[in-house]
Amino acid sequence: MINQITALESCWHTSPPWGKAMPPLAVQILEKVFLSSSDLSGYCSGVQWEGQEWVYAIVCLGETLYLPAGEFYATNILEDMTVPSPAFELGDVVEVDFSEKPSRRIIQGIFSLKSNWLYAVEWRSPILEETASAQSRMIWLADVDLVKAEV
Repeated sequence: MINQITALESCWHTSPPWGKAMPPLAVQILEKVFLSSSDLSGYCSGVQWEGQEWVYAIVCLGETLYLPAGEFYATNILEDMTVPSPAFELGDVVEVDFSEKPSRRIIQGIFSLKSNWLYAVEWRSPILEETASAQSRMIWLADVDLVKAEV
């Protein structure tokens, strides 16, 4: 009999949480947006897959708001910032050194912070029950912590 926990932990990360085709983004990272509920504008500094949809990090008046696509309007205008291109893209399979053997994970979020890129990967299976600590299954890592995996 196969140890079910070992099997679950060894293969859960090989399928993206959004299914076979990655849903399109409503805006590009670093694109200017207008908030639906006000006359304020901001820009998209990141995106993360959460609860069956993309959640966008919108910087507005020095605050970062986490909003679904329906709460802002795209402008197709990119902010004039000198930020290097990200090393990885959403959906890329990467190797992460969580333990003795590197684990393969899928990039499920990208965030721009002070001219650096952070990447979200799951460090714990979404099937396992949430613990009382309310610790997120997602972990944000820099590109130096990740290696693109051959698929």
